[in-house]
Amino acid sequence: MSTETRAPDPSARSRDQIGHAAIRTLAAGVLGESVVFASTPSRLEAGQDLASMLMQAMGKMDPCWRILPGSPPLTLYKKALGQPGILLGSRPGPSLSFSHGEGQTWAAICGTGSIGIDVAHPQAFAGAYPLARAFRPEELDIVKILGYNDIPRGAALLWSAKEAAVKATGTGFNRFDPLDVRVGVPHLKAQGIGFEVMAGHPIPTWATSEGQGWISIALKRAL
Repeated sequence: MSTETRAPDPSARSRDQIGHAAIRTLAAGVLGESVVFASTPSRLEAGQDLASMLMQAMGKMDPCWRILPGSPPLTLYKKALGQPGILLGSRPGPSLSFSHGEGQTWAAICGTGSIGIDVAHPQAFAGAYPLARAFRPEELDIVKILGYNDIPRGAALLWSAKEAAVKATGTGFNRFDPLDVRVGVPHLKAQGIGFEVMAGHPIPTWATSEGQGWISIALKRAL
């Protein structure tokens, strides 16, 4: 069963109350479609605020997503497997994904296709973390290379790519085992690192460092 929440009008809040970082844009050449994403300190209404702000940014890029004065309110809801969705009145909105970590809530929106975003930090992979349960041997080789011998940092990068890719499928890890999601050879791409992640189908994924961790965004193109 889906659940719905109405997003409050961000114009009714001060910038300090929203507390969001600058909205960032991935050009269409990075993943195949333009993507906007941002973060805000985690709190009860963080998701609604981010969705409203990113919709405004998306509307400036693509007029078909522009929310005009008097338009039906933006509504957030959860799909059957927990994937977030947007309704603009009765009309489905663009693809939306959230990630949470280190006291921040992240969101990404894309006008076409299905988006996934994930943030991961090295602390989650420190100590006796069972890396072999999450990564294949060839992926562990990539972990060592990308982490510059800092294994937890390299593992956080690959995990964020896997998590973003399965979110882009709309199912998350409900359908996939981590070892069945395979991260391909990395390559430099537009101020970040590009991967092709196999999660049922090849899913282009982009990652960049964020503080001590990593943020990854994946896009499953519309068929």
